[in-house]
Amino acid sequence: MNKVYVTAIVKDVPAEEYGHYLPPMKARRMGKLQKRALVTALKAMEISGVGEPDAILNGTAMGCMENTVQLLNGLQAEGEEVNMPTCFMQSTHNTVASMIAIYTKNHGYNTTYSHRTISFELALQDALMRLRTGRIRTALVCANDELTELQQQQPRFFGQLEVQDRSEAWMLSVEPGEHPLYELENVQIIHEKGQEDHAIIHKKPL
Repeated sequence: MNKVYVTAIVKDVPAEEYGHYLPPMKARRMGKLQKRALVTALKAMEISGVGEPDAILNGTAMGCMENTVQLLNGLQAEGEEVNMPTCFMQSTHNTVASMIAIYTKNHGYNTTYSHRTISFELALQDALMRLRTGRIRTALVCANDELTELQQQQPRFFGQLEVQDRSEAWMLSVEPGEHPLYELENVQIIHEKGQEDHAIIHKKPL
């Protein structure tokens, strides 16, 4: 089986760097999480030197909540006939992974995992298995979630799910490249009765 290396990790790119990766005309059409997610992914691709990963995987506990809240508020105020196609399209959980693929013109494997707080680890585990078996050679794995004012005011509606504002992107490859961070050995998903599922990422220093 192939060894798998982490060649780039990017977390929460500062807003002042957005212009380097995303033209203002395109950015104005995106929600906050979408912009953060896309810029983070593009920077990881730049650092790793992988312009077109074979797979794009995203993990999100709740998706683009800003758009979801706007959609639900519109439905509540105006009924089911409200015309909010943009909010609807951007409220789905696979919005971010699809957006990254469309923006980079990537036609490879594309999927989103949404399983509470281990969504990213599930995406990472999927990518690791595909890389090890030789089905792909590079994978961009992302984690994206956002907190809205509604979530902070009404936490009981969200099942006490501890979601954080987060945009993170990892580039995985079967080639170590010039400056690999470490080897990814395993992603262990742990299920224990009566407890929240959790995960352990096993890394091997180089």
